[in-house]
Amino acid sequence: MDFLLRTPFFRLLLAIIPGIVLFQYVQLPPSALYITGGISSVFVLISFLIRKSNFQFKFRWLFGVSMTIFLSALSYVLCLNFEKNHTFSSLNEHAVCEVELEAAPVEKAKSYLCKVELVQKYDSTGNENTYGHAIIYLQKDSSVRQLLLGDRLLVDAEFKSPDGVQNPQGFDYARYLRRQGILATAYVPTGKWQKSKTLPAFSMLHPLKYIYRLAGMSRNYLLDIYRTSGIRGDEFAVLAALTLGFTDELQPDLLKSYSATGAMHILSVSGLHVGIVYAVILFLLGFMNKKKWQRVMRVMLIILFLWAYAFITGLSPAVLRATLMFSFVTVATGMGWKSKIYNNIFASAFLLLLFNPNLIFDIGFQLSYSAVLSIVFFQPQISTWFVTSNKLLKKSWDLVAVSLAAQLGTAPFVLYYFHQFPNFFLLTNLVAIPLSTIIIYLAIALLIISVVPYLSVAIAFLLNWSLWLLNYLIVGIQNLPWSISTISMDFRQLIFAFIAIAFLSAYFFRKNYTILTAGLVSILLVCGMYSFQKYKSLTTSKFIVFADSRVPIINFVERGRNYVFTTDTAQSEKIAGAFWKSNLLKSPEYIDNTSWFNDGFASFHNKRFIILKDTLLKNKTTNQPLQVDYLVLSNRVKPKMEQILDCIQPMMVVADKSISKWYTSNARKVCESRGITFWSVAEKGAFVVNFK
Repeated sequence: MDFLLRTPFFRLLLAIIPGIVLFQYVQLPPSALYITGGISSVFVLISFLIRKSNFQFKFRWLFGVSMTIFLSALSYVLCLNFEKNHTFSSLNEHAVCEVELEAAPVEKAKSYLCKVELVQKYDSTGNENTYGHAIIYLQKDSSVRQLLLGDRLLVDAEFKSPDGVQNPQGFDYARYLRRQGILATAYVPTGKWQKSKTLPAFSMLHPLKYIYRLAGMSRNYLLDIYRTSGIRGDEFAVLAALTLGFTDELQPDLLKSYSATGAMHILSVSGLHVGIVYAVILFLLGFMNKKKWQRVMRVMLIILFLWAYAFITGLSPAVLRATLMFSFVTVATGMGWKSKIYNNIFASAFLLLLFNPNLIFDIGFQLSYSAVLSIVFFQPQISTWFVTSNKLLKKSWDLVAVSLAAQLGTAPFVLYYFHQFPNFFLLTNLVAIPLSTIIIYLAIALLIISVVPYLSVAIAFLLNWSLWLLNYLIVGIQNLPWSISTISMDFRQLIFAFIAIAFLSAYFFRKNYTILTAGLVSILLVCGMYSFQKYKSLTTSKFIVFADSRVPIINFVERGRNYVFTTDTAQSEKIAGAFWKSNLLKSPEYIDNTSWFNDGFASFHNKRFIILKDTLLKNKTTNQPLQVDYLVLSNRVKPKMEQILDCIQPMMVVADKSISKWYTSNARKVCESRGITFWSVAEKGAFVVNFK
């Protein structure tokens, strides 16, 4: 109860979350919301008008309940307005459109991803205003690198709705984009776009766009300083990500190494980096503490520098969260108020959710706040486990305590979203945090003295060497035996895991055995659900054709064993990895020829399969068609469907997503004319057969 009284923003946060979650599952009429909000606000007013002490005590619950209902209704309305303000007017229409970049292009493997806002559409009848936010993929071209936020492009493209969940335990890309207000995607090859001569609409009506554009230009200027200082390759990629939040040049192998060792947090500019900047500024301005006006000036300068750092890193959501929280802490401590760290954390979360309610579903939002809360709560307790007067040992133990505390709060989310746990996270943090701190200090020094010839060269050399050492050690830790444990957790287990953490934490303070029992029961439930999932894995057999437009991914699952036919193992792990891990399957065995699978022909659970290759039926004829149960069209096959069916007589035909839209349509017509069941993975999602 004391905690609730000391942290009013925690109660406010608890009040708005139900409305945000309810919006995802229940559609309420606006009139019901306005009536609910109006009635609850009247009761809030009544609670203020009650003057008699006996009535105040009797109806003390009235204000809290009414305010909770009012804020829940308000958050529901905010979600409703967000959805209404983010619609798209030109879906499935091929036209020339003028779009405005809402962020700098992000380099991908084969294209550049650009978040854009539609401005106008041009067709044979003239032009008309359009609206909506989309993602366009520009084919790789050197000219794309020069684009900045606010630039306008003319693109010849067809905007389509993004795909939803198409694979078992797959990522719902459509819902992910919708929660950001993005409802369409398009691919634009080179030659189908050009930079518009229309000037960006930067005026007093668009101050945020202007600020973000300047932020992007500032970050590009600082990145050029790194490049001219001779920092290249993986060292440049890590430095740019670590200090400026620029992740475009991080290679997949390097990202995998940082993820597998639990060091991804240092590549995302967030609380750690803002905290280091805060500590440096606080130290430099430590002399401004004698008079009241000096303390006020110091607070203003610290906040100014914090937001300046957020500005040059591109104003990413993670940096905005951390900067907002440190701004609260700065004001509270600088003005002599007793800072309530929990209230500051919940206040920043409350304000961010009012600005964008969908942030609560963002993985970064969940991980950052769970990590901060866990560090604040657990770190002081863990620090008392080992007491020493040796400064080096004390600093090392403090790092261990912070790492353990952060992992306690984030482990359930990590297992739920990524299905793996870095076993050597303590070793990683003992290496990564000190080195990354040194790198940030050296980077700040390089940016400040980059114009000083010899000194800047020396700083750049030290910086380059530190980055090389960091990457070398991270990759070395990844290559240690048993560096990763694959552990899956579903949503129910996630909830019970946090309940267990909450109850067991409360037990250390209250020593109540009822609380201890509740925590232990929650752990048993998590373990029981895991055991049941493992049992299902060992008693299940499946055949799956995954949805992927690049390569065939054909999966035979047999009692925990995992056999995969594909032409790209890396792509198959990217698409099907979440399914394999969440179902506790063994590592994939990539098959080509076995006793039951030979060159696309398979016999599995008394069913006959053919995975058709393009050359398999070339110049082939037969008097007696081959009888099979399932025919899978894949590898962008080209023979006519009639020719295929003259050689093979299947009970069912499955066309994977690599097959063109035209070929799929033609194949369906031919199959229907012959009474053969047809399944298009591109239209219906992954094809799954469960065997008893």
